[in-house]
Amino acid sequence: VLPLADVAFMAVLDTIYLLVGVISGAHVPPVLTVILVQTTIPLTACFTQCVHPDGRCNPGRGTPSEDEYESSPNGNSSAVDMYSSTGAAAASHSNVRIISSSTLNEMQSTAVSDNMYDNISSIPNLPDHRMHAAHNHHRTPPPVKGWGGLSRYHIIGTGLMFSAILLGLVPAILSLNEIYITEMEAMPQRTAYNTIVFCLATIPAAMSQLYKEHTLTRLRQPIDRNTLNLVLSVFQLLFAIVVSPLAYGLEGMGFGPGWITLFPSKNISTNFAHGLQCFTGRLDEGIMLRGYPEEARCEWSWLLLVLHVLSIIFVGVAIDKLAAATKVMYRGVSFGIMLGVLFMFVYQIRDKWCEYGALVSFFHLTATAVLIVGAEIYHRVSVADATFETVYQEIGDLYEEDE
Repeated sequence: VLPLADVAFMAVLDTIYLLVGVISGAHVPPVLTVILVQTTIPLTACFTQCVHPDGRCNPGRGTPSEDEYESSPNGNSSAVDMYSSTGAAAASHSNVRIISSSTLNEMQSTAVSDNMYDNISSIPNLPDHRMHAAHNHHRTPPPVKGWGGLSRYHIIGTGLMFSAILLGLVPAILSLNEIYITEMEAMPQRTAYNTIVFCLATIPAAMSQLYKEHTLTRLRQPIDRNTLNLVLSVFQLLFAIVVSPLAYGLEGMGFGPGWITLFPSKNISTNFAHGLQCFTGRLDEGIMLRGYPEEARCEWSWLLLVLHVLSIIFVGVAIDKLAAATKVMYRGVSFGIMLGVLFMFVYQIRDKWCEYGALVSFFHLTATAVLIVGAEIYHRVSVADATFETVYQEIGDLYEEDE
């Protein structure tokens, strides 16, 4: 049985992230949309320090209770997005016991039906994970004491990724303080405001990631991932409908004095109707040009939708196929960052609205290089997996004779 209250809270966090990210992302430099979304990884590592029994900020550090299970951040930029689309973070989907190694680069798992063997040590051909751990001890650094299960690689990688994000935000921060690093301001005020907000939107995303992991380990029951994703999507849709009138006003963020009045909430129904007409190619040209504070552009709507859906499907298939080949999967993440930055950089230098100059591009490309190095170091070893054994409810004697 799904814990609906917990799933609803996950949906609230995910929806806040998506709404704020989509609204602000329309005015963020294209390259930074690839860089800043990776903020979820170091934020998750930092938030872990507050909830992990051995975390830096945990008041009860070093004295975990019996009900506390070790959990650590998952190692990729789209942990929130991949969990939401595929449910890959679920530890088990059937009544099996999962035995996992501690290294992510050579992760192996063995699923054993509980009713086949009385003792797990009697299972034939089961790899000795104690020998496996001893064999890899010289190559896999242990967690650093007092750092929430993170090794030195994770700490260094987190620091580098935070440095990359700060480098990417430098032009926006300077613009907000009217410090010019080019012949004119590094970027418009509206772009700078939306860039900062886009980065802050990853905070609920990181919180959602940790809460999902905490809920699954606390529940200790098999969960069908398709059912979980369906319920999560329904809650997200309902919450988005409720808060959309409030979120609609954020579209004018950073536009200037009185920006909150540019997109009044009372016009949300009209805007929704115009959006459908724009999507189907039937929106009047006069409304496109003069109906809103900024020009509406409806071309490529269908193509963008198809590409978005296909990308979600491909990510789900890739996770299912590469679940055990984590080294390959993380190399793919790094390659995806490079490819995404390349495409966005070409778009950025070709489109006039986001022509920031060579110095700003230097900050963005330097941030990309530092981010990739940090991600590679972070993913060099695995974090400690969140594990649990299924707890079954007791069943009475079905053949007990009635007295």
